[in-house]
Parts: sequence; C-alpha cells; structure tokens
Amino acid sequence: MDTGRSELEKAANPATKAFNRESYFTKISFDISNKTVKITAKIDTGATYTVIGLEHKGLIRFKDEIQKSSMRGIAYDASGTELKLYGYVVENFRLTDEIILDKIKLFFSEDIGSKALLGMDILSLFDFQYLKEKRQNYGTFWINNYDEALKDLQARRLNKDTDYIDPILIADVEDRV
Repeated sequence: MDTGRSELEKAANPATKAFNRESYFTKISFDISNKTVKITAKIDTGATYTVIGLEHKGLIRFKDEIQKSSMRGIAYDASGTELKLYGYVVENFRLTDEIILDKIKLFFSEDIGSKALLGMDILSLFDFQYLKEKRQNYGTFWINNYDEALKDLQARRLNKDTDYIDPILIADVEDRV
C-alpha cells in the first residue's frame, strides 16, 4: 500500500463536459440506506462546507429522509445568497480509492439544484495540494500522507455517542488550539 499520496479522480464539468484549469471536478460516492450514490463534485477551496444538491438524480429517492434530519443550518454562497442546509450522516464516503470514511456528516441543499461542492470542511481534514500539469490545461489534486490523516481522524472522533466524523466539530476544536 502506498502511504504517500492519493489522487482525487479528475472528472469533467457535468454542465460543459469539459476539463479546464478554472475548475476541478472529482468523483465521490457514499451510501444512504445501503444504496450507493455517485456524485461529480466541484472542488471548491472557497466553500466552507461540502454541499450536495438534493435535486441530483441519485438523491431524489432520499430527499424526504434527508430533509427530516434534525441537523439543519444555513450557509451563504459567494454572492451572499442564503442556502438552507440539511446535515445528514452517510456511510462509506469515498474521496479516493484509498480514502474511504465509514460514517461522516455531509450537507445537502435544495438551493443548489443538482450541483455538488467538495468544500474545506472535508478537504482541511487532509494535507492536500494542487499540481499543475505542464502539458495540459489543468492540474491534479493530491491528498498527501493520507494514512496518517485517517488514523488521526479515527482517534479523534469527537462525538462517540453517534460514532460518525463531523468535520465541523473537528475544525472547531482545531481553531481553539
């Protein structure tokens, strides 16, 4: 097993079907009610949260279940528009082939349609970097030292009663240190 780094799978922009250096999309997946949902998400280092649109075709059948979640909140997009968020714990969250989190809280919203953003709540759990490719018009996102980060996440699960990773709680603790 390579413990050095793991590459986020590069995916085409779902709207334009193109690859370019202005935006980077990756494929993620997770399970809800023992069903795997596959999503193409934009990596957005300016987004505080990972937010997945409830209008995504793979989520339509789970929309009511997610919206009944007691974990609700709000966030604001880059233009200052309020987004209603539903926090929901998913299983087997796959960031890369090597990075799979058994249970993690993600945010979902009707307000972004079928779009998905992979934000800093998850990215900041890891040592990530972007490397521009010389002969291409885009680069590659890497997660470095992922094996150590995964061990650290398991050791630091903050909410033992619910046994899931809550990226926001981890960030809050790190901010206080």
